[in-house]
Amino acid sequence: MNQNDENIKYFASDVDSSFVKIIVCAVVFHFLVVAACIAFHYVNFKSEPEPIPVFEMVQVAQPRPPAPPKTQPPPPKPPEPKPKEPPKPKVNKELPPDIKPEPKEKPEEVHEDTPPEPEPPPEEPVDDFPVDDMDLPTAVEAPSLDPVGSVYMDPLMQVYLEQLKKIIMSNFKPPKDLKVDRSAKTTVQFSVDRFGGITGVILKRSSGNKAWDHLSVRAIQISKVPELPPNYRAPSLVLNFNFTPN
Repeated sequence: MNQNDENIKYFASDVDSSFVKIIVCAVVFHFLVVAACIAFHYVNFKSEPEPIPVFEMVQVAQPRPPAPPKTQPPPPKPPEPKPKEPPKPKVNKELPPDIKPEPKEKPEEVHEDTPPEPEPPPEEPVDDFPVDDMDLPTAVEAPSLDPVGSVYMDPLMQVYLEQLKKIIMSNFKPPKDLKVDRSAKTTVQFSVDRFGGITGVILKRSSGNKAWDHLSVRAIQISKVPELPPNYRAPSLVLNFNFTPN
């Protein structure tokens, strides 16, 4: 057996021994690992919670206040004495003496006097001149324009009526040879709407002269008047125009 064979044997024996050591170390290491896992499984690392104090509610009975002492009822008041009635005055039951009627006086005799003489009536004043000789002029009524019913105559309405009167009189032109009594009077009634239109022209009073009445009605029918004043709220205004000779 040579040197090489010995070396090989020696090397093989070393390999076997080291292999065995490795196996043994591995087994021991695994055993330790398993033991550590088992130990960790049974060991509790969580800290126990602190105990919570429990308070018990205890109701303490309060002492009752002492009862008030019983008061005795006051003694009853003595009854008040009744007021004494005043003594009744004595009434004299005797009858009063008879009253004799006074004697009536005799009426004085009235002497009938003679009636007084009536006073003479006052003398009427004697004019210095006879009335029949006076030739006084009769009153003449001027033409007029009057509203029918109650209308508030403010300054605007007064100006409007004066304007209507001038327009109508400018259209009333009776001929000069027309004979009419000076006391004649013709009344014509008509309506003026909001826009100045004339409607409802009627003869309310005749003067007795047909020509004069016809001219009066025609003067109103042909007139063109302005609109009603803005402060007059009614839809129309009814008027009476009196035509008289002047």
